[in-house]
Amino acid sequence: MHTPIQSEARVNPYSEALFHSLFQHMSSCVAIYVAVDDGNDFIFLDYNRAAELADKMKREDVIGKRLTVAFPGIREFGLVDVLQRVWKTGQPERLPATFYQDVHMSGWRDNYVYRLPTGEVVAIYEDITERKQAEIALRELNEKLNSLLNSMAEGAYGVDTDGNCTFVNQSCLQLLGYTTADEIIGKHIHELIHHSHPDGSYYPAQECRMYAAYQQQQKVHVVDEVFWRKDGVAIPVEYWSQPIFRDGNVVGAIATFLDISERKKNEATIHKLAFYDTLTQLPNRRLLLERLSQALLAARRSESYGAVMFIDLDNFKALNDTHGHAMGDLLLIEVAHRITDCLREVDTVARLGGDEFVVLLNELDKDRTESARHAGLIAEKIRSALAQAYILKLQQQDNADTMVEHRCTSSIGVALFNQHTLQDDVLKWADTAMYQAKEDGRNLVRFYQEKI
Repeated sequence: MHTPIQSEARVNPYSEALFHSLFQHMSSCVAIYVAVDDGNDFIFLDYNRAAELADKMKREDVIGKRLTVAFPGIREFGLVDVLQRVWKTGQPERLPATFYQDVHMSGWRDNYVYRLPTGEVVAIYEDITERKQAEIALRELNEKLNSLLNSMAEGAYGVDTDGNCTFVNQSCLQLLGYTTADEIIGKHIHELIHHSHPDGSYYPAQECRMYAAYQQQQKVHVVDEVFWRKDGVAIPVEYWSQPIFRDGNVVGAIATFLDISERKKNEATIHKLAFYDTLTQLPNRRLLLERLSQALLAARRSESYGAVMFIDLDNFKALNDTHGHAMGDLLLIEVAHRITDCLREVDTVARLGGDEFVVLLNELDKDRTESARHAGLIAEKIRSALAQAYILKLQQQDNADTMVEHRCTSSIGVALFNQHTLQDDVLKWADTAMYQAKEDGRNLVRFYQEKI
């Protein structure tokens, strides 16, 4: 049998070896110090393998050396102050992630310091350089992304799979009339800015095409909807939406949009220039022909008659010659108003150019005689309206007004059409009837006489 002393002698070397092995193979860096100079410096007592690798220092180069000699930048790093306080008070402290650099190495360290019962001070620390670099890189990337988002002319926002807003950029706030992101983030974006159609009717969220981005994992592009500003004003938008994936799963969507109000105005202007007379704002020949084509199709469906009127002013040239084209333009504008006032909303009055106007009457009656009577009444109403005196006021550059009273009659030719009529024919018939009115003495209404 072994005596207790012999047994204790066998256990202690084993325990010491076990401790040393654990110490050297710990994944954390460990350094053990003894205080000198009343805690103003510390001498290395031990230093494990993990610390050697992290600090790029060999154990034999630091054991027995002062901490401030082995690591010249350690005071600025702040570790000496922490070691001193822990050595004096016995209270553990943490020196959170701090950057260290000297001529030998540089990196980020996170230290936990405590005092042993025997008085030595232990620092357990992690080399978190890679993590900090990743955090810095991620932060810089986020800053770049935020800078990019906030420098975009397009509005941008994100939603989660419940449709709640997760982020917005500055253009989004500006375009929608909001001051801070807090007014939008966390809100159900559809109910906030996309709740109604352009005509004001309710737009259910489940029908929102934008949500197809995350609901059906589709890219979406829409150009015919509106967003509603904070002040309740609708703005026409073009928007794009696409899903956001994380680890292969859809977690939401990002949407970008443009306020296309100016584009819409320009398109309307272009359309007006293409289809409307710039002086009178009446349809021009191009739009008249389109509407006449539609009227002929409607006549085929309803088997009703329609009518075309050619209107030519009888003494327009005299006004131009006497008072100038500006005064003539005022007369043409007033003529356009008077003709329009004589018509139904479904009818069309167009200006072909000069002092020539055309009226298109839609779906009068299935009976030709009744249709002719109706068209004749409207034509006579127009002739009478145009024969009334015109008081024209022209403002000169010196702000003096020139007043002119002018009388101007008109010659009107009328042609009926039905489902069997060709477009070119009815225009020729109305023109022929108008010249007949002029030949018969002017200030008259004449119908094209050939049967349809």
